Amino acid sequence: MRSRFYLLFRSLVLSTLLLVLLSLSFTALANGGLLTIAFAGDIYLGGALEPIVLKNPSYPFLHIGDLCQDNDLFFANLEGPLSTRGEIYVEKTFTFRSHPQVVQCLTEGGVNVLSLANNHIMDFGPEALIDTIITLKENSIYVAGAGLNLEQARQPALIEKKDTTIAFLAYNNTFPLEFNATDEQPGTAPGYEYFIRQDVKKARSLADLVVVSFHWSSELLKEHKPYQSTLAKLAIDAGAHLVIGHHPHVIQGVEVYKHGLIAYSLGNFVFASRSKNVQDGLLLQVQFTPSSALHTATFYPLNINNYQVNFQPQLWTGDQAQRVLTELQTLSAPLGTTIEIIGDCGVIKF
Repeated sequence: MRSRFYLLFRSLVLSTLLLVLLSLSFTALANGGLLTIAFAGDIYLGGALEPIVLKNPSYPFLHIGDLCQDNDLFFANLEGPLSTRGEIYVEKTFTFRSHPQVVQCLTEGGVNVLSLANNHIMDFGPEALIDTIITLKENSIYVAGAGLNLEQARQPALIEKKDTTIAFLAYNNTFPLEFNATDEQPGTAPGYEYFIRQDVKKARSLADLVVVSFHWSSELLKEHKPYQSTLAKLAIDAGAHLVIGHHPHVIQGVEVYKHGLIAYSLGNFVFASRSKNVQDGLLLQVQFTPSSALHTATFYPLNINNYQVNFQPQLWTGDQAQRVLTELQTLSAPLGTTIEIIGDCGVIKF
């Protein structure tokens, strides 16, 4: 009798233990099995912000540091070279550059992948571009969209995370055209349809997940242009999973297309300028399943009005968050996209 009771008790204990272990395994999968990539818009660390971040690299991330750092990867667009060398390459109204040591600000904020394909990265010519690439790579920051020649500029940044290979491509669809790389000349990757189709297909053959970034549209324009839709959908048709846009400095709409997601503009992020026309930005956090399918996209509205936040972006909450997210819904509705507002965030579940 005691033996039978002992065997029954042992069986019950073992069954309970097995259920606990299975529960822990499923919980671990739910929490750690998803790949999380964060995306922000334009970054410029020069001007009035430069002396601040040289003294305190973490300054811009006072209010959003945890959100920025709690990701497997964090991608943004770097406006302007990190260099003290070079001369003005093309005469234009605004020319940007920052001291190389501001790179510490990027690492403090968890930024580890950057697009260099934009209308400021060549402001001080090839020397400054080369310095920028070297400085970023020395600080373990991956780059896409610019290089010593056209072939290099078109190469994807390939990164391994959670048994997944992610490829990042970046293209410049802004002026001046002199910033674009050639076979012999350093510069940015131009966003020509032929290049995009060919590069995305090649990247997809090398990676499980492909992200394509575009610097496009016009400043302060909230309605995306038809060519943006053409290029974004071309990229997804060729195998991309996600398209991220920037340059307008303001928010544009979001579109779900086939297996992919298009965020036409996330607006500014940490940007050393003051403009009453630039008040709102988005930080986008995207989760992917182990099979590299889109799982969830979460949009965090940011207060980037530097008259108020002084180069320290803050999460909008309450009525202000609702205002920004309602605008995002309005801009996205004609594209057939449904964004659910949950608390102070906008969410798309796939």
